[in-house]
Amino acid sequence: MWISSITSLYLLCCILRIVKIKDLANTIAAALFCPLEAFTPCSQVKLNGYVPSHNMPHENQQQDSDCVRKLDTAHLSVRVPRTSSSQIHVEDGTTQSSCSSSDVGLREALLSYIRNGNDVQALGSLSVLATLLQTKELDESMLDALGILPQRKQHKKLLLQALVGEGLDEEQLFSSGGGSMRDGVSSELDGYLQKLKEQYGVSCSSPDVEMSSRVHRHQVLDALVGLFCRSNISAETLWDGGWLLRQLLPYSEAEFNSDHLQLLKDSYQKCANALQQEIRGIWPDLLVTVLTDEWKKCKKVIESSSPRKEPKDIILPPENSSTRDIIAGESSFTAGEKMCELVKVFVLLHQLQIFSLGRALPEQPSIHFQDDVPVSPRATTASLDASGPMPGTELKLADAVPCRIAFERGKERHFSFLAISAGTSGWVVLAEELPLTEQYGIVRVTAPLAGCNPQIDDKHSRWLHLRIRPSTLPFLDPAKRGAYGKLKSKSLVDGRWTLAFRDEESCKNALSMILEEINLQRNEVERRLKPLLEVERILDNSNPSSSPLEASSSSGIMLSN
Repeated sequence: MWISSITSLYLLCCILRIVKIKDLANTIAAALFCPLEAFTPCSQVKLNGYVPSHNMPHENQQQDSDCVRKLDTAHLSVRVPRTSSSQIHVEDGTTQSSCSSSDVGLREALLSYIRNGNDVQALGSLSVLATLLQTKELDESMLDALGILPQRKQHKKLLLQALVGEGLDEEQLFSSGGGSMRDGVSSELDGYLQKLKEQYGVSCSSPDVEMSSRVHRHQVLDALVGLFCRSNISAETLWDGGWLLRQLLPYSEAEFNSDHLQLLKDSYQKCANALQQEIRGIWPDLLVTVLTDEWKKCKKVIESSSPRKEPKDIILPPENSSTRDIIAGESSFTAGEKMCELVKVFVLLHQLQIFSLGRALPEQPSIHFQDDVPVSPRATTASLDASGPMPGTELKLADAVPCRIAFERGKERHFSFLAISAGTSGWVVLAEELPLTEQYGIVRVTAPLAGCNPQIDDKHSRWLHLRIRPSTLPFLDPAKRGAYGKLKSKSLVDGRWTLAFRDEESCKNALSMILEEINLQRNEVERRLKPLLEVERILDNSNPSSSPLEASSSSGIMLSN
């Protein structure tokens, strides 16, 4: 039968999770050291052997040319002995094209998927390594040989060896260079490699006895650091890589070399620059709240004792976009999804910066918080209260500009227009004047200030166009999501307001009012995030402010044409 590489990784995880047999688990681990030639005669190798009939998602996703080289893919023909004369063809990847197949083992193929594969391939390989790590039937010596023995277990092993007098002194006990593949590791591995040859006809030589498990650990670490530097991998997969890294190195940064630290810093700085651009984007009013929420989630994920995902997520990945029917760039939903994805990546990279310094992760990010929300002069003049300009509330309209708008065809209404901001929140407001109270009005309609993109009409200089986005993102609400992350309802489109003012000067004043309030709102978001965006501050302080988060939210409704 023919199965894709993704299905192969899924089945491997299932076997290790379901079949609780020590001999089988260790045999599978030993098979990862066999070169591809042990499974595939040279005459049967076919490059780029993708099987399109299975229609696996992301199988042909373009690689990130800035960080990695392209992979060659090969069909692996594995003979099933004693039970069937048929062959199982498994699509798998090799390492970089400079490596010959005789030098590449299945273990290296897994690592190459993490370094170079597409999102689902990287997720599949991480899931296999996580499953091996969680397989209780697998000998720790085999985990050590694979390079994925957790540091705490490695220290325990060295301590036991020291206690029974096997020649390790105190300096070696907690040294990152301690532990070799000689003795127990090599003998265990040799035994299972011999079993592979005798029972399954797979012949492969044992890895170099002189090679230490530390070398293999660094190969895994290199692959994970490379993963965190990639821009074509989803935040969900990167978080899984963060969990695996945390399992391997829970206590010390000693195994990070200068190249690792520089790569992580460069990747973080690039992501921080992108996050700063989001402050000038469509959703700055949600940045602080989303970042704080994702900080807690990411910390919980990478510090968990077990991975959060089941093997089924390899072949049933969640739908990445809730706006698949909307042209990219035309909807605030698309921009919102990108913002949330960027925040997730930024949070992980920031936590890795702290982790790489050997420090504990704080409960909250180092964001400026304060009890008193700064209110703009217009909001003060309008007597805005803490709840914001809710429909039905009363505001002073001293700075408001009269306008006309039709929410229904043929039904034009007169309003007073006002733009106001308070902290990271902001609104555009349409209020009706109170006939008996001069300069006061009742709020009838509100919409978010951020992302309104004000533009004066090219042909009618008294018309002002506004984009009206929702006050929040529906995919942030778990109640609105169905199976595998799909939205239960169809995506909404942005609304549009066209406000008609009595003259050009009034229209320009309204535009200036909006731009001033947007600038105040953005400045406050930037001030809140400033400590988090300065990577140098991480070296001096990784403890956040003890003040609680003041959740920022914008009130408003979305009106469509």
